[in-house]
Amino acid sequence: MATKKGSVKNRQAPNPNVSGFNAPPTGQMANAAGKPAKESTGSGTGLLMSVIRTLSASEDLHQREVEKAKLEKAYRECDQRLDKLITVNYDTLTKTIQAYSAISSRIKSARERVKSLKSDLLSCKDLLHCRRDELRKLWLDGMEQKHVLTLLDQIEEVKNVPQQLDIYLKSKHYLHATELITKTVAHLESDLKGVEALSELKMEMFTRKEHLHKVLIEELTEHLYEKSAVTFQVNFVRGGSFRGSAQDGTSPAGSKKHTLLELATMAKQQRASRVHSHSLTLTVPDGTEEENKPVVEDLNEDPEANSEHYMAVLVESLSLLKRTSEAVESIKRCVQVELSKIVQRTTTEVAENAKQRGENITQHNQPKLLVELLELLFERFHCVASAHSCVLGSLQRVAASDIQLYTTNDIWSNIQTVLQVLLGNYLDVRNVTASVQQSSSAFNEALTDIGLYFSRRKTARQRKVPLFRFEMSSHAISMTNYMREQKQEYYGFDGTFQTEDEKEGEEAPMVCKPSVKNITLIFKPVNSFIRDIEMSMNLPDGRHCTLHEFISDYVKDIFLGHLLDEIETNLHAATKGGDALKSLVDSATQKLVGAPRPLLNSTVIIDHAISDLRQLMMDLPTYADQFLNMICNILQEYKDTCYAIYRGLVQPESEDKRIVSASWLKDEDINQCLRQLPNWVNLQALSKPGKDSKDSAVLETIEDIRERNAKESELLVINLGDKLLQKHEVLCDIPSLKLLANLHESLEWFSSGIRMFAGSLPSSGINMLTTPGGVTLEVPAVENSLLHTLIAQAKEFKELADICLQVLHLELRLHCFFYLLPVAKQSSFHISADSVDPDPNVLKLNKDLTTLEEALSPSLMPHKFKYVFEGLGHLVSFILINSAQYVKRINENGIKKMCRNIFILQQNLTNITMSRETDLDQARNYYELMYKSTDEILNGIVEQGAFFKELEYRNIVHLQQRSSPAYDQRHLAKMLKKLEEIMMEAV
Repeated sequence: MATKKGSVKNRQAPNPNVSGFNAPPTGQMANAAGKPAKESTGSGTGLLMSVIRTLSASEDLHQREVEKAKLEKAYRECDQRLDKLITVNYDTLTKTIQAYSAISSRIKSARERVKSLKSDLLSCKDLLHCRRDELRKLWLDGMEQKHVLTLLDQIEEVKNVPQQLDIYLKSKHYLHATELITKTVAHLESDLKGVEALSELKMEMFTRKEHLHKVLIEELTEHLYEKSAVTFQVNFVRGGSFRGSAQDGTSPAGSKKHTLLELATMAKQQRASRVHSHSLTLTVPDGTEEENKPVVEDLNEDPEANSEHYMAVLVESLSLLKRTSEAVESIKRCVQVELSKIVQRTTTEVAENAKQRGENITQHNQPKLLVELLELLFERFHCVASAHSCVLGSLQRVAASDIQLYTTNDIWSNIQTVLQVLLGNYLDVRNVTASVQQSSSAFNEALTDIGLYFSRRKTARQRKVPLFRFEMSSHAISMTNYMREQKQEYYGFDGTFQTEDEKEGEEAPMVCKPSVKNITLIFKPVNSFIRDIEMSMNLPDGRHCTLHEFISDYVKDIFLGHLLDEIETNLHAATKGGDALKSLVDSATQKLVGAPRPLLNSTVIIDHAISDLRQLMMDLPTYADQFLNMICNILQEYKDTCYAIYRGLVQPESEDKRIVSASWLKDEDINQCLRQLPNWVNLQALSKPGKDSKDSAVLETIEDIRERNAKESELLVINLGDKLLQKHEVLCDIPSLKLLANLHESLEWFSSGIRMFAGSLPSSGINMLTTPGGVTLEVPAVENSLLHTLIAQAKEFKELADICLQVLHLELRLHCFFYLLPVAKQSSFHISADSVDPDPNVLKLNKDLTTLEEALSPSLMPHKFKYVFEGLGHLVSFILINSAQYVKRINENGIKKMCRNIFILQQNLTNITMSRETDLDQARNYYELMYKSTDEILNGIVEQGAFFKELEYRNIVHLQQRSSPAYDQRHLAKMLKKLEEIMMEAV
C-alpha cells in the first residue's frame, strides 16, 4: 500500500491554478469512483488535458506554482481517502484477491485436462476404426436377442388375455377391455402373425372383438333409455314397498311411500338444479386442451356410478374398435322402438302402482292416472334427451368428419312422434275423427241455434248453411290417415301396444278410458312439456314443434267441435217442449247450487254449461277467448229465450192486448218513475250483499211505511183514473205469476254468478267488476270486447229479473183495482138488512190474494215478498176512500156492508203480511163517518181536527146528499161552502 501511495504522490499533478481549474469536491470524487471505467477514464483524460492547457496558457511561474499546489493538495486528499477505504474494506479486498487466485488456478487445470481428454479421444477413434466390423456384428446379435425376448413377452401376455378380458367385462370396465383386446388383436396381426400356436387364440379374439362391439352398443342403449330413464326414481322400488306394507298389515291407500306422480314432481324440481351440478348433461369443453384430454377409467371405482362418464367410456371404446359409425346408425335406428318401450314400461308401472293402492282401473275411469303417466313419461324423456346430449358430446369428440351424426332435435322429434301416438290413443282420435267427418255441424257452426230449443216462436228460424266446410279437406283427411298409420305401427290394428321386436307381445294396459275430455286434464302438463321441447330445440319466435301443432289441431278441429255438439245435445234434451222451460230443479240440486229459492231447470242447465266452459278456460288457458266467446253466444241465446218466455206471459196474444203492467214497464218514462219510488229504492238497499232486512225493518216506523206507500198509491190512481180494467189487461193466471217469480229469482241468481265470473277475469284494460282481494282466474288476459259483452249480458239478465219483479208488484195492485173499482161503481149500497154480506168481488180479491201468497211465498225471498205485498192495505184503503165518489146511494146497511168488505180484506192482508194493516182502519173510519149527519161531521172537524182531505170530505157530503130523499142543491152548496171554510181554518 505504501508503494501505491508513493507512486501516486510521485506523479506530477497539473497546476491547480491554471485557467480557473477547480479540484472536484470530495463527494463528487466519491461519486465518480462508482461510475463505469469507461466513463471514469474519459472524464480523467479530459481533466488532465484541461490542466495541461491551463499550465501551458499561464504567463508567469507564480501562477503555475499556485496551480501545482492546488493539484498536489487534491492528490493528497485523494490518497487519504483511498487509504481510508482500503483500511475499512481490507477483509473484502483480501477475499476477492484470494478468490481470483483460486479461479485462475482452476481454469488453468481444466485447460490441461481438456487437452489430455482430446488426446485420448483421438487415440480411441483410431482404435475403433480398426474394430468396426466386429462391433457391428455384436450390435446386431444384441438387437435380435432383444426382439426375441419381446416376442416371448408378448406371447406370454397374449396367453393371459382371455382371463383378464373376462375380469374387465364382468366388472364392466369396458375401456380397459377394449384397449386390451385391440392391443392383442394388433399383436396377433403383426408381430405374432406367424405363430401357429396362437391361431385359435387369434380366432377367439376376433370373435370376442365382434361380440364386444355388440355389448357396447347394448350397454349404451340400456343407459340411454332404461337406466337414465329411471335414475330419478331412487326412492321407488317396483312393488316392494307396497307389498311390504301389506305384509305389515298396512293398507296400500295408507302407505306413506311416494306415488309415481309425486316422484315425478320431485324429479322435475331437482332437474333444474341438476343442470348446474353436471348430473346428466354433457358440458362441451371449450379449450383444445380439454377436447384432447383422454377418457380414463379407474379400476377401483364402480364404472356406472357416474352415468355421463360411463357413456363417454362406451363411446371411447367404440371409437377404439373403429365402430363409431355403426353405433350412430344403431342409435338412429332404435330410437322410436326404445321410446315406445319406455311408454309401455311406464304404463305398466302406473297401472301396477294404482292396483297396489287399491284402485281398479278396469272398473273406474280415472283420468288422473293419465296425468300421472304423462308426468312420468315427460321426466323420463327429459332424462333420455339429457343422456343423448352426453353421448353426442362424446361422439363429436371421437367421430370422424365424414360420419353423419344425429342431433338432439332428432331425439325430440322422435319423442314427439311417440307422444302423438300415445295421446291420439287416449284422446280417442280414431273414433272421434270418424264421427266428426260424418257430422254436419261440428266445427264450422257456432252456437247460433241454441235459442231454437229455448224460445217459443211461431215460425222456426232459418238455419244458416255454410258455403263450405273443412271436414273432408286434405288437411283433415291427411291428419286422420297419419294418426291411423301411427297407431297401426305402434299399437297394432286392434289398438294393442306392440313393439317391433315383440309383435306377439302382451297388451299394454290403458290407465283410463279413451275420451275427448281427457285433453282438459293433460293440456297444461303437455303444454309445459312443449315449452321445454321448444326451448331445447332453440326454435325461432313464431315457430312451434310438431307436438304443439298436433295439440292445437286436435283442440280446434276435434275437441271444440265435439264440445259444441255435446252442449247443443244437452241443452236440447233439457229444454225441448214448453213444460221443460217451466220445470224447477229439485231440492237437492237447489241446495247443491246454493240457491235460496227454487230455480228454473233451464237456468241451472245453462249455468252448468257455463261452469263447464269456465273450467275449460282454466284447463285450456290458450283458448280462453274462444271459450269466453262460446259463453257469450250461449248467454245471448238464453237471454232471447228468457225474453220470449216473458213476452209469452205478458203478451199472450196481440200487441194491443198486452197487460197494463207490462205496458207501463215498457214505457221508459213510467219505468223510470216507478224505479224512483221509495218502495223500489228501499228494496234495492235491502238487496245489497250483507244487508239485513230485519235490522232495516226495525228502523222503519208505521208512519215511514205509510209515507213510502202513499206516493205509489197516488201515482197508480192517477194513471188508472176511473177506468175499469178488462180481464185481458190483468194477468190473473196464478201459474204464470209464479213462473214470473221463478224467472225473477233464477235470472237474478244467474246474473249474480255471471258478474262474479266477469269480475274474476283478467283483462288487458280495466275490469270494473274486479274487487280488491278477489280471486282472479289463472287465464291469459281476455279481449276487452268479450269482457264488456259479458258484463252487458249480466246487466241485461238483471234488468229482466227486475222487470219480472216489478210486474208482480204492479199486478197485485192492478188486481185490487180490477176487483175493487166495480164494487163502488156497479154494486148497490142502498140495501136492506138481509144484503149486508161482503161483496162477491171482495171475496174474489181475497181468494186471489191468498192464492198468490201461497204461490209466491216459496218462490220469492222474504224482502222481495214483502216488496210485492207490502202497501196493499194502504192502496186498498186509498181505492175504497177514493171510490166513495162513484157510489150512487148508500144507507146504514150499505155502510155496514162496506165496513164488512174492509174488515175481511184487513183480516186477510194481516194474515199475509203478518202486520196489522192500520191503513184499512182509516178506510173503515171514513165510511163510519157516514153514520153521522153532515152537520155532525163538520162539527167533528172543528172540534177534533181533519182526519181526511177536503176532497174526501166533499165526497162524503155529496154521497149523503145523493142518498137523502130530500136532495137540495142549495143546501149541498151551502154545506160544501161551510166545509171549505172549516178546512181553510184547519189548515
